[in-house]
Amino acid sequence: MIYVNGDSWTAGWPLEEIHGHRNDSWPYILENLSNQPVINDAESGCSNDRIYRRTFDYILSTKPKLAIVCLTNWVRFEMGDVESGKIYQYMPSSTTDIYQKYWHPYLEYTNFLRQIIALQQIASAGQTKLYFLDTFCNNLIRSPTIEWFKDILKLGDIFDKWDDETMNSKFQVLQMLNQNINYNNFISDQSYEDLIKGYELDRGHPVRSGHEKIAQIIYSAIKKDI
Repeated sequence: MIYVNGDSWTAGWPLEEIHGHRNDSWPYILENLSNQPVINDAESGCSNDRIYRRTFDYILSTKPKLAIVCLTNWVRFEMGDVESGKIYQYMPSSTTDIYQKYWHPYLEYTNFLRQIIALQQIASAGQTKLYFLDTFCNNLIRSPTIEWFKDILKLGDIFDKWDDETMNSKFQVLQMLNQNINYNNFISDQSYEDLIKGYELDRGHPVRSGHEKIAQIIYSAIKKDI
């Protein structure tokens, strides 16, 4: 059995959720290629927090043989995962404004790295073979520089509040986390977005031809573990 999680590019929006083409998303195509049941836990509009939370719980409780996680964009103010009586994917507009005002790019990105590391550790402990694929280009940066780090800090309001010593110490933490990610577990050095560049899109999302391409790439990477 293969467990899959991700955002709308994995859920199959709008093919799955609008057109009703239940056979067109790459997890379904992968199921046919691999002759293995695929559990598609992806949800359109979700955050990495939701992907991490549900994948962590599923691996811990079920210990699937294989799991594939498609990471989504970490810079998305409206895609939080806030517990306030319920867990939101798309936040109410009033909550979004507050969230953006106090959004902390350093914490957001380093927590993103911590989530990847935690999933790799829990999968290894449970003997689940875990693969990642970054959905979007320029999202997870494998070789971050201090100049890039300063640029992401400017997305929030903390850049002018940190002196050089603080900035350098925080960058060292980011580098330490990045060095603890096993990039050998990634399907490709390229993102999903880059891998289907030039393929037809519907409202910014791949149609069946793009899903077929990704399914073939993923199957080629994981077939030795099936």
